[in-house]
Amino acid sequence: MSLIELMVSLVIGLVVVGAVLVSYLGAGRTGKLQVAYAEMNENAQVAMSMVSRDLLQAGYASPTGVNGSATFVRSYSARPVMGCDNGFVSPNTTSDVVCAVGTGGPAIEVVYEADATNTVPTSAGVPSDCLGNGLPATPIGTATFYFSYNRYYLATSAVGRPELHCASRQGATGQPLVDNVEALKIWYGEANAANPRQVVRYVSAANVTDWGMVVSVRTCMLMRSSEPVLDAEDSLNYLDCDSVSQTSVDRFARRAYFTTTTLRNKMAF
Repeated sequence: MSLIELMVSLVIGLVVVGAVLVSYLGAGRTGKLQVAYAEMNENAQVAMSMVSRDLLQAGYASPTGVNGSATFVRSYSARPVMGCDNGFVSPNTTSDVVCAVGTGGPAIEVVYEADATNTVPTSAGVPSDCLGNGLPATPIGTATFYFSYNRYYLATSAVGRPELHCASRQGATGQPLVDNVEALKIWYGEANAANPRQVVRYVSAANVTDWGMVVSVRTCMLMRSSEPVLDAEDSLNYLDCDSVSQTSVDRFARRAYFTTTTLRNKMAF
């Protein structure tokens, strides 16, 4: 072979190897993005399922007689949900939660009568809260009831990872439920006295006039990938929970997920 033939062969070989290498790197990057978005989809589905499941039970209470009379009352008739735009002062307080002042993420408390069918009972057969802790018994007349006060909020782990947490009125420290929930936004569908089963407006917690008139809750969770997966060739823009375009400066992928849950126990006829 002459020198020219050898050089031509080398160039052709380099072109082929380069094409294979570019294809391999592109496939690897695409696969990494697909895994990241699949993980975000799964985390969002789990987180929203947990919150929505509780919201579907908000305000649930069984009718009970009072001291053997023929009149039945609900075992719980107070507010089914309560929220704060800047979080709770103490999510695990054993008394009523108080809204924090200043900056912070939204938080919501969901209240309902718990039993062995709508919660996971403990080994002793006692209904539990969102952390699996047994609930205390509350006597009403001659019967005993259990009430769950589940409080959902965002917190940051020791390694700086945003997480969806849950605490309850039991006093136990809140625990993480789902990783990489970067932002949470909640709107409350409020009805009025003229039509107590029809939403007339969606507002933030600070603008709710009567928690007893809230009949639905709209939730947005902004999910983040577990690691930076975006390259310079990828679009760094995403829409946040307010549908405002943002730019990912840290190369993490993000996506906002929405769901609306009707409070069934407030809509019943």
